[in-house]
Amino acid sequence: MRLGCQAALVFAENRQSLQVARTDAQPESILAEYQAAVQRGAAVIVGPLTRSGVTALAQAGRVSVVTLALNVADGDAPLPPRLYTFGLSAETEARAVARTAFARGLREGAVVQASNLLAKRLSRAFADEWFSLGGRISDVREFGARADLVDLRRGLADSQAQFIFLAAEADQARTVRPYLNNQLQVFATSQVNDGKNDPLVNADLNGIRFVDMPWLVQPDHAAVMVYPRLEGLSTELQRFYALGIDSCRIAGELIGGQQTINLDGVTGRISYRGGNTLQREPIQAVFRDGVGVSLENAR
Repeated sequence: MRLGCQAALVFAENRQSLQVARTDAQPESILAEYQAAVQRGAAVIVGPLTRSGVTALAQAGRVSVVTLALNVADGDAPLPPRLYTFGLSAETEARAVARTAFARGLREGAVVQASNLLAKRLSRAFADEWFSLGGRISDVREFGARADLVDLRRGLADSQAQFIFLAAEADQARTVRPYLNNQLQVFATSQVNDGKNDPLVNADLNGIRFVDMPWLVQPDHAAVMVYPRLEGLSTELQRFYALGIDSCRIAGELIGGQQTINLDGVTGRISYRGGNTLQREPIQAVFRDGVGVSLENAR
């Protein structure tokens, strides 16, 4: 995050100095460091990064400077003024997948989810968006480490669905994909892309449509090529580096008092039209020869 922010500030028109406040991620520590940063004269604060930290800050109600939180707060309570949210929410990606499938004329889907909390959150977000658009879900299947995948395959063989939404991480997707109805298009979030660009390892992922950030699947994009790449970082850390770039670009816009924001970001297309939330639209990607690439580059 810090390195990404520093990379963004190199190109900022109104370059700010950067200070890093370290916490132990506990709400008390986060609130104390937040107040200390305000007292030091911070013009804009980026963070916290955790959901619990953002929730603590929102509930404390002591947001006295422009603050860009990098997660969402629990609950539906209104956020205080000057507190904005932005991040890499997997649920937001699941909703983007639903919109993409509906825009392609698909109306009947099936959901296949891993048996963990994150997968269930993804499925719920997808279903909420899908139903709001007028789509239907004909089948919901869950699989775990001891699941009978042959039974899963039988259950999907006669499905009326036009496509499958797969809520699973990369290793789980590699395991279950051979048992999915190969006549149906499979859609997923960036959870399926762990950066192992290996034709053999990812053979079963080929053809899966997913959404992800340009930083990983479209490295030749003009907005991406501007920034230096850090070699040796894991895919997860590359995502945080990209988040650091975009969050500090957004912070520069917010501190300038922009009422609307449109950024061609390295994490996706970023927009703001008022309220407390900035929208991130990831790009469409697909696995080709074991590598996740943008659909634009896959053509």
